[in-house]
Amino acid sequence: MTANQVNAGLIYPDTGMAADVFTAFRAGVDARFGAANAAGGVNGRHLVLTPRNDESTASLNLAVSQELIEKERVFAVLEGSVVTGGGAEYLMKAGVPVVGLAVEDVWAKNRNMFTFAYNFSGTGTVNTFGKFAKKYGGTRAIIYHNALDSSVSTPFADQFTTSFNAVGIPSSLVAGDNDPSASQIAEVIRHIRADGADTFVGNLDAPGTAKIISAVRDAGLQLNVILSAAQAPTPELLAQYGTNLAGVTTFTSYLPLEVESAANTAYRNAISAYAPSLQNANETLALVGYLVGDIYVRGLEEAGDCPTRQGFIDGLRAVKDYNAGGLTNKIDFDADFGKVEQCYSFSRVNAAGTGMEVVETDFCGDRLD
Repeated sequence: MTANQVNAGLIYPDTGMAADVFTAFRAGVDARFGAANAAGGVNGRHLVLTPRNDESTASLNLAVSQELIEKERVFAVLEGSVVTGGGAEYLMKAGVPVVGLAVEDVWAKNRNMFTFAYNFSGTGTVNTFGKFAKKYGGTRAIIYHNALDSSVSTPFADQFTTSFNAVGIPSSLVAGDNDPSASQIAEVIRHIRADGADTFVGNLDAPGTAKIISAVRDAGLQLNVILSAAQAPTPELLAQYGTNLAGVTTFTSYLPLEVESAANTAYRNAISAYAPSLQNANETLALVGYLVGDIYVRGLEEAGDCPTRQGFIDGLRAVKDYNAGGLTNKIDFDADFGKVEQCYSFSRVNAAGTGMEVVETDFCGDRLD
């Protein structure tokens, strides 16, 4: 921190299995920082980003967290990683503000950590997904998950099971890999036939979901509801599978990019101006990165002209009406801390299999506990 600039660390997997996905996250952060700097920075300070690669490894996440604080002396840390738990305790004890994507339960426990949505890393359960499935013709569900992934996929499956049961939709679990094998896909098809299921939920990435749904369609089976916990299918996946992916529905805690709005226009303009290497501004993690950057900007604003780490944390926790300029529903960073969201927007692949269309915006359910 100087009179003219403030430095933040960025931790994300720049190499390894998840690198391709999180490249878009980095672009979103760059876009938000670029827009802020073009407007004069925050309280006259230019925003600087120091990136580090954790390779999606918890031990390395801790190591780069320590390096950013002790060597680079960054003011705060932004994280787009699935292993933030590696350095979470260290950053919490050091009193460092952390902003990022919440895919682990540490985000619902450490009050120095901020996010725009807890999805399934938070506490409590909601019936939102059951209500959505029932509205669109779901009567019995198959939930596919990676049973070995206790940090993400298993909690997702538990949340869906509870949500469906709450509205009278019975469900069955099918375990498999993130990249499903032919035998695992055959097991899904067998369950759908045996159970008479008309609803499929996939707790795996978009390519894996596409493989399963395409095979289900090729087997002549009909599904009324297809829910994917991953980001929306990429243009490449749509080109590969076409109409076989029609109806695949994703959900977000923010306004879908298909909706025309001033907020979405501002986001696209920022990507174009400050992250031009990103070819597709519709990538989910690009918008997520932009949102994470925006929360950091808001925290600096709340911390005032002479910001401290604790001032950032206390000031941002006191914000009760954050909406990222219209990109999200209103967030109370104190009252909503650690809680699974009740409301989501749903978008699905259109009938032609060529793009996404918005099904519901701000579709809400009830808290069950």
